Amino acid sequence: MSQEHPRYQRHRPEETPLYQIITTHLESFLAFVEQEHDRKLPRYVENEFRHYVECGILAYGFSRARCAECGHEILVAFSCKLRGICPSCNARRMCDSAAHLVDHVLSDTRLRQWVLSVPFELRMLLAANPKALSAVGRIFCQEISRWQKSQAFLLGHTRTRGGAICFPQRFGSSLNLNVHYHVAAPDAAFVMKNDGSDVQLIELPSPTREDLDVVVMNTAFRVIEWLQRKGFIRHEQHEDETPSPLLRCLQGALGIGDLHADPSKKAKASSDAPLFKAKKGLVGQHGNFNVHAGVSIAAGCPEQREGLLRYCARAPLSLERLSILDDGRIAYQVKHAYRGQRAVRVMTPMQFMARLAALIPPPRHPLIRFHGVFAPNSKWRSAVVPRNTREAVTAQCVAALTRSNDTAALAQSPSPPSQTTLSQTPPQVPGGNASLLN
Repeated sequence: MSQEHPRYQRHRPEETPLYQIITTHLESFLAFVEQEHDRKLPRYVENEFRHYVECGILAYGFSRARCAECGHEILVAFSCKLRGICPSCNARRMCDSAAHLVDHVLSDTRLRQWVLSVPFELRMLLAANPKALSAVGRIFCQEISRWQKSQAFLLGHTRTRGGAICFPQRFGSSLNLNVHYHVAAPDAAFVMKNDGSDVQLIELPSPTREDLDVVVMNTAFRVIEWLQRKGFIRHEQHEDETPSPLLRCLQGALGIGDLHADPSKKAKASSDAPLFKAKKGLVGQHGNFNVHAGVSIAAGCPEQREGLLRYCARAPLSLERLSILDDGRIAYQVKHAYRGQRAVRVMTPMQFMARLAALIPPPRHPLIRFHGVFAPNSKWRSAVVPRNTREAVTAQCVAALTRSNDTAALAQSPSPPSQTTLSQTPPQVPGGNASLLN
């Protein structure tokens, strides 16, 4: 084995506070839920916890890899490959998804992040109903595509189409239930050539504040109309049935919780340069619906584009911000300062487990959605997605390996760079509690 590359190191999940909390309190949490509600949590939630306990543990299975030249051997433990609470599998999926989108899906043009925040009253509804969650994201992407085509029409192009990649997220930055949508869309429209042989890329100007107001207004009205038509919103009040255990977990995760100032850590300094900067003022508001589109990556910046997509596909939990207090309670560090100091959310083990259960996505619920020309059934997709020749794929693999080695070398340096730069984008403006549209 070559000594130039860093050696493989097992991530050892059993040494993390998350693993210790789940292994210690899982059985008591499941028994507590069943006793309180006379029903169990959904099977997929329980399976998520149980498979995480086995993820990365050699006792539950491993593969052996041996170097044919030097005879060096390593053991690689099996992973759970689930999508909810496992930090290791979530991080791997985040990196793989971002690299795949940059190398094989998106064209090298300016990429913009659109963020839709929904009213507080709708977050529980969207978290509990995957069909409604998908519909709101689809409507939002359709309005972005409408803006793309209208801008192309002003430039003299007709019969154009737009495209977007949607990342519906169920969580906020402080381990709370906060359903919102991150959408990565190029500032471009696509038009088919006259002979139908290829698709031409039309670069568009950046959206203005007025454009965002139109997008968020159309999105808000269409969302409310769809929810009313499908029966999710009723004017008459009906007494609901006894809430299920999962619904009670969702209700508990909506709250802010018990915040305390951490005297050992001051508020986050702003000396670190963010990976990408947000343009102030690019925010649209209609009632309690909010759209932010101030983050964009110029063409020719693959590393920044990949960093933006990693942020869109990030995991709900950060191990660096999780700790166990001396009295057995759980502390999770939040992003924003509280009384000039770092703030921590303090929870009992049962409250922490309930929040984790609320953030687990249901099965057969895609975490990445492709819309417009990027959709799998789009007739334009084969012409829009970059064609990778064998030489191009080889060059991309070499570049990815170089970035991976550079990242590993930096991780082993005495002062590793902070990984919180992606979270330095301006926070989304949350919707108020007065009403849905007013």
